[in-house]
Amino acid sequence: MTVDDRPTDERPLPLLAGLMGWPVAQSKSQIIHEFWLKRLGLDGHYIRLPVPPGEAEKAMRGMVALGFAGLQATMPHKRACFELVDHRTPAASALGAVNTVIVEADGSLTGENTDLPGFVEPIAGLDLSGEMVTVLGAGGAAAAVSAGLASLGASRIVFVNRSAAGIAKLLGDIAGSLASCEVVTADWDKAQAFANESRLIANATSLGMAGMPSLPLSTEDLRGDAIVYDIVTHPHKTPLLLAAKARGLRTHDGLEMLIGQAREAFRRFYRAEPPADADHDLRKLLIG
Repeated sequence: MTVDDRPTDERPLPLLAGLMGWPVAQSKSQIIHEFWLKRLGLDGHYIRLPVPPGEAEKAMRGMVALGFAGLQATMPHKRACFELVDHRTPAASALGAVNTVIVEADGSLTGENTDLPGFVEPIAGLDLSGEMVTVLGAGGAAAAVSAGLASLGASRIVFVNRSAAGIAKLLGDIAGSLASCEVVTADWDKAQAFANESRLIANATSLGMAGMPSLPLSTEDLRGDAIVYDIVTHPHKTPLLLAAKARGLRTHDGLEMLIGQAREAFRRFYRAEPPADADHDLRKLLIG
């Protein structure tokens, strides 16, 4: 749908959406949505909403009265959003997580998960049939990452996490999404061996993020055709990605996933298509 034929009479201007989290000041989502709104000339805003733990329900119900089209959720509210919405899309149900809430015309709330298409967007078309992949982490992001890899045909997914209970919970949430895959769980002491045999290695932990320890993984013995995908956004070039790049490996960073998931949400919030030809300028803005 183009901007010109977008129905503008369904709710009053300005078009409002936002991100709730605690903390939320560091989020780059506002930059992305405001950039697209300005490029398209839309009368709208995307607002950061610092919502303390336990207050998600008040925020979600309040946004209906305030005329919001919807909101996105980051830590620690994704689980609460999953429980509080009135309806869930198949993707949200399959992943057991909601990161985007849409206000429907009747005031009901629909929970979606745009992390999965956001993760897949940069590697769409990749054929992982018969391949093993390694996913580091077992949180909400790992759910979207692993489901995305399964959708690309991965036949074996290795989950590496410091807590066996964390992996068990993740697998319980997304069992249906991984029905066609062999699932292997491993401790960190086995991570390197599995990574070395994998076609794609995805970091879905906070390791490598600014202020956090580096990811304890070497790229030295990874396959020559390995793809390294680190969803950390700050810095956008983590030590893992820099090492993989130095080896000449294909890499993808967290900004690609962040922009991809935001693109899906923008379409629903503002009923317009984000300008894909502006992605280069957007990345420059996000990197600063």
